[in-house]
Amino acid sequence: MNYHRFKQGILVPLFMLPAIVGFTSAAAQDTVVDTSIIDRANANAGEAIAAAAEAQIRINQLSDEADELVQEYSEAAKRVDGLEVYNASFRRTIAQQEQTIAEYDQSIEDAASLQRQVPPLMERMMVALEQFVDLDLPFLLDERKARLDLIRGTFDDSSVNVAEKFRLVLAAYQQEINYGRAMQHYTDSLEIGGVERDVDILRVGRIALLYQTSDQTQTGVWDKASNQWVTLDDEYRRPVADGIRMAQQLATTEILELPIAAPE
Repeated sequence: MNYHRFKQGILVPLFMLPAIVGFTSAAAQDTVVDTSIIDRANANAGEAIAAAAEAQIRINQLSDEADELVQEYSEAAKRVDGLEVYNASFRRTIAQQEQTIAEYDQSIEDAASLQRQVPPLMERMMVALEQFVDLDLPFLLDERKARLDLIRGTFDDSSVNVAEKFRLVLAAYQQEINYGRAMQHYTDSLEIGGVERDVDILRVGRIALLYQTSDQTQTGVWDKASNQWVTLDDEYRRPVADGIRMAQQLATTEILELPIAAPE
């Protein structure tokens, strides 16, 4: 009997070889390769790649957002620093204002106390000023006493506050001071020798008060010792006339020889 040896070393009878070859061909034809696993793997790989791309995009977005947040934080930190400096400045300002308010409160309390002391002070000042006018040279008496009466009338007027009353008193004192610093001329009427006559009055500060009739025939001076007018010799007619012109600013100021009482 003849045999056929396969590579594996199996011996097959020759009469069976056609059947075996036919069977093998048929089995090879019926075998189909399954590629679904590869397709699924490829699909999964594609999905993974797409997911990775999306994840990278999200990562990039988150990185950009993180950069923006860092920038916003940096700007916010700068604003906070600026606000702290600004608030510190305001705290110093508020502290100064509180100190000023405290000082004002103290001033108000002091003013209230001072206000109670002002009326008695003004009363003493007015009494002294009225006595001074009565004892002073008798010039512009009507005007000066009318001013004092006007001020005195405000003391009982509730519509005039204390500050205004005090201002009026001080203004009267200032006016009296000014009288002693200037030369003045005004007209008046005096009884001379039992006759009322119009005269020119010359006041030289508070050191001399003189008169001269309009026709320059009579000249006199106020004598504080006797508290009356005294007629002067004719030698004073010219100096007094010149003094009147100086007071009227009709002549330049020059040295005058006038009867001045010696200080006591």
